[in-house]
Amino acid sequence: MDLRTAERCLHDRSSAAFAAAAGAGLPGRFRAFEHDRLLALLTTSPGLGFLNSVCGLTSESLDALPGVLAVFSAAGAPLPRLATDGPAQAGRLHQRGFGPAKPRPVATIDLLPRRGFPIRPHDLRLTEARTPEQQRVFLATLAAGYDAPPELSRFLRAEHCAEGMRRFVAWQGPQPVAAAAFSMHGNVAVLGGAATVPAARGSGAQTALLHHRLNQAAAAGAVAATASAAPESASVRNLARIGFDVRYRPGWLPVAPG
Repeated sequence: MDLRTAERCLHDRSSAAFAAAAGAGLPGRFRAFEHDRLLALLTTSPGLGFLNSVCGLTSESLDALPGVLAVFSAAGAPLPRLATDGPAQAGRLHQRGFGPAKPRPVATIDLLPRRGFPIRPHDLRLTEARTPEQQRVFLATLAAGYDAPPELSRFLRAEHCAEGMRRFVAWQGPQPVAAAAFSMHGNVAVLGGAATVPAARGSGAQTALLHHRLNQAAAAGAVAATASAAPESASVRNLARIGFDVRYRPGWLPVAPG
């Protein structure tokens, strides 16, 4: 899968999450938009400014950036972090108030050549959360794994209650220990919402859930899958370990004046 397609699918997933957050009544504005091939996410919700982002920047599309930044300024939103698809001109980004940041990973995998991802024998049981009670367990496990501030917890809950989201839980005996989800965007599966409770980290739960979701996505007609993750995180290492192609886009962050 090419990088642009992956970015588009990830943007579609984020758009659905933003719509779910707005529908759940989270404070502030949530907007996902495209401007001259740049894909932008904007929120004014307290505590969620780190979600503000713009991707798709190239030397050719850099001229469209001021128009996008003007939308953020008009909304009173924190300026976004940027991800460039190639060697965008550093001097021009510096002039617009951005400095280098950690690269932003995007992981992709082709599902067509694979007959299935093996799930090695272990003491884990994997289930899909379909009923309201099962969804409650999924959300509680996800929240325990992220241990996120209240603002982010509310956003994650809204995102993973969205229509079309498929939710999975890993169990050790009677205890739910990890949660993970995916959604379909065309014929591409976007993976997300993966977290393990602290006591079960290192148990192989996320690797098992990765394999399981890819098998389920392929069965649902996905020809490829994509995911994003924090730089230098365990999630990136897990994705690379099972065969994802991890590409790193140069990252940029707003720099405080002076």
